[in-house]
Amino acid sequence: MANMVLDPKRLIDRSIADLTQLSILLTAEISDDAASRSPELRACEEAVATIDSLIPRLQVARNARIAPLRSGTCPNCDD
Repeated sequence: MANMVLDPKRLIDRSIADLTQLSILLTAEISDDAASRSPELRACEEAVATIDSLIPRLQVARNARIAPLRSGTCPNCDD
């Protein structure tokens, strides 16, 4: 596999988009199953709350100076 440079801002943007979509899907599941108070439904509610808390933090972190990372390398390994 060729080494690729991972741009932190693009990775964060993609993560925000994916988390937003997941939150929408989970919220729809919660709305569709509102009468049920199953453990799964509570887990979906907790996941949405966590995502809603995480997205603003990721938006702020997007502006941090983070050096690009080359894929295929392990920052904690002795290569």
